[in-house]
Amino acid sequence: MVPQDSFSQIADRFVKLCASLSLLGMILGVAGPFLREQWVDRVGTGAHIVLLVDRSSSMNENFSGRYLGGASAETKSAVARRLLAEFVDRRKDDLMAVVAFSAAPIYVLPLTQDHAAVLAAIDSFAERGHGVTNIGSGLVMALDFFVGRPVTGSRVILLVSDGAARIDEETRARIGQMFTDTQARLHWIYLRNRTSPRLADKPENPGESTSPEYFLHEYFQHLDVPYEAHEAENPEALRDAIGEIEKLTNEPLHYQQKLPRQDLSTTFYLAALVFLIPVLISRAMEIERWQT
Repeated sequence: MVPQDSFSQIADRFVKLCASLSLLGMILGVAGPFLREQWVDRVGTGAHIVLLVDRSSSMNENFSGRYLGGASAETKSAVARRLLAEFVDRRKDDLMAVVAFSAAPIYVLPLTQDHAAVLAAIDSFAERGHGVTNIGSGLVMALDFFVGRPVTGSRVILLVSDGAARIDEETRARIGQMFTDTQARLHWIYLRNRTSPRLADKPENPGESTSPEYFLHEYFQHLDVPYEAHEAENPEALRDAIGEIEKLTNEPLHYQQKLPRQDLSTTFYLAALVFLIPVLISRAMEIERWQT
């Protein structure tokens, strides 16, 4: 006896469909769906840089050679830490790794574009340094980051040290071969005390035990790899040396960026809310005909 009302039928079916889709959205949201992590190719300007930082006890001195301890803000270690952090902040596209060394090398961080992790690694050098300066083993570990990886940009070992030590012949040969295989370049920021001789000045009584920095500099010059030495005898000179290196490492860089997995729960909850709105509106428009 009631005439056909197609509009009411369509509205009723629409409300039921919205209710079903809203329920489905809530179920999928509770299930916690996500998109897998993925790698995307990027092209930038920069380099693959391994920060090789001296953590020997001599880094607790200031640039005049006076021992201050690890907590002082004027030690070579503190100044280098602060300026390296500024360097990392400016290098947005670089992949960086961190290696420390004293008597033995210390694996800190592999090559990554997570600059927050690199800054945290640099900040971890706030503790007082210990031991002697064993550059050879540190260089081997730094170069090992490049072994077996495709060459997709310039590669740089950034050595920050205030001294040197004798490198045995076997390690020298290994370092030379690794430099050739990895096509890496070397930059040495030599944190020199004001009273120490310059790297280019031949000492009066040369010897690897009395003037190891001079002989290490000579060894690097004969490695047949791109090499630059930057002497810094105060914080300003260190800042200038880092700036000079920065200009030399701006080349095209191909790298892969890892995108983290994306949680889709919020998307499904929002969809459920959107589909629930017509249901709530229709519920608010209902009229109770029979009153008791």
